[in-house]
Amino acid sequence: MQPLDPTLNAAITHMASCLLPNGFTASTKAPSTYKEIKALFDKGNPIIVYSGGSDHTIYSDKHVNYAFRAWHDYCHWKGRVPLTMDGEVAAFELQCRQLYDFFGFNGQTLRWRNILHADVVGQAQYFERHQRFPSNQRMFVEHYLANPEIAFINPNL
Repeated sequence: MQPLDPTLNAAITHMASCLLPNGFTASTKAPSTYKEIKALFDKGNPIIVYSGGSDHTIYSDKHVNYAFRAWHDYCHWKGRVPLTMDGEVAAFELQCRQLYDFFGFNGQTLRWRNILHADVVGQAQYFERHQRFPSNQRMFVEHYLANPEIAFINPNL
């Protein structure tokens, strides 16, 4: 399967390499709280991101999904925002500002913003409603982009 937007994949890889000079790793055991994320970043250690749930993403590439997760966790740390709904929105907004800084404010970055809003904020809203993340993240994002309310109707995504 092809990525939803190959240029977004390239942008994510670029952002992770620029903002995470110590890199990142993926594991089934990864920080699950802001305090744990903060401890890794504060010590200068590479961030560890959760490797699960990476089979059906908009990126169609596990490494890009891990890079996105690492960059997103960096934004939680940099913005000093917890892993709450408000924190997800704040981390997403910081990611968008960074995209605009790196790539300009244009049609392409606005498209990326819409996709990432669905991927981050939309999935966080889905979690609040169903107490789990969508198993098929790509399908959820595609539905959300078409009509956000449709994405929440099917609890089996």
